Amino acid sequence: MKPMATATCFAPVRRWMLFPDRCSRRAVRPGPVVGLRRRGYAIVQVAVATLSLTVPLTAPTRASSDPVAMDEPAAETRPIEIVAGVVYPAGTRLSIPGTAWSFVVPAHWQSSRPNDADMPFLTPEEGKDLGMLFPLTGTTRESVREQMSEPLSLLHGISFVPAGSQIENETSIAQSYQGEDMAGRALAVLGPGAVAVIYFLMGPPHDAALFPSVLEQLGESTHFGVPGAERGPGL
Repeated sequence: MKPMATATCFAPVRRWMLFPDRCSRRAVRPGPVVGLRRRGYAIVQVAVATLSLTVPLTAPTRASSDPVAMDEPAAETRPIEIVAGVVYPAGTRLSIPGTAWSFVVPAHWQSSRPNDADMPFLTPEEGKDLGMLFPLTGTTRESVREQMSEPLSLLHGISFVPAGSQIENETSIAQSYQGEDMAGRALAVLGPGAVAVIYFLMGPPHDAALFPSVLEQLGESTHFGVPGAERGPGL
């Protein structure tokens, strides 16, 4: 694994790899792929703003569909292409930008993509937590395990260190994290072939007990589409 460049969403340490930015025009190749500066700035900016409650993440426009329960058939309908500035309620199946994959917004959460970000964010209907997702290509179980076992360093002084052991099963890897006045938990959902999605939740320590159930909903609802159909944003 090579150190991630400073143009990613995290500090220049080994970190979770993202699809290339739509401005890149490069084809997805096997092995680590890094994002570009615009995505990194947006993720850190929104994360800091959301956790400090100085700027709300959600936009004033809500999706027209009403919230639905996770076990209702509507959650399994055709994925919705995410539009910037729209808030999608719990139970909505959303496409992961630049892929043939999708997930369902967990119960009591909502999702929104700011204008200057490629990937959507997740926020609870009430609370200070924040969720992010990172689609990976050209990866393996071993490389995902290695990345999740290392400290996670965001810009603006936000950082996390692994806490406890990883929990694995046939299709996922979970890891808890501790940060200054914050807690985090990640779930890597392993897809067919060399693909995966890492979901990461962070927020006040007293909310950490809720993260596993939210991540379980995300993991169980993740669809990877047709193997070999993956592509980077804008490609």
